[in-house]
Amino acid sequence: MKLFIDAQISPAIAAWINRTYDDIKAVSARSVDLQFAKDAEIYTYAKQNGYVILSKDDDFLNQLEKHGSPPALIWITSGNTSNARMREILTSSLPKVKSLIEKGEPIVEISDL
Repeated sequence: MKLFIDAQISPAIAAWINRTYDDIKAVSARSVDLQFAKDAEIYTYAKQNGYVILSKDDDFLNQLEKHGSPPALIWITSGNTSNARMREILTSSLPKVKSLIEKGEPIVEISDL
C-alpha cells in the first residue's frame, strides 16, 4: 500500500512508516511539494499516483463523495496528538486498515478512543 500523508500530519510520520513497515510506503505532502495544495489537487495527485490518503481533514470525505474512490481515505479522528501518540495509534490500527483498504473499503476511520 502507498500512503500520501496530508499536511496536518507531521512528515516525520511518513518517515516512521517507511522505517517500520515493509509493505507500506509513505510520502508526506511536504516531500512532494504539496504542503500548501488544495484538497482537490491532493485528491488528483493521490488518484493519479496510486496513493491512499491519510488525513485528519474531513474535507476529503467531500472529495470522495463528489468523485468516488480511488483514492481511498484513512481518516484520523483522534484530534491533535503528539507524533509519539500518532505512532501508537497507527501501530495498533495500520495492519487492519491496510486489510480493509485492500478489500475495497473507500474510507476507514481511525480514532484513539
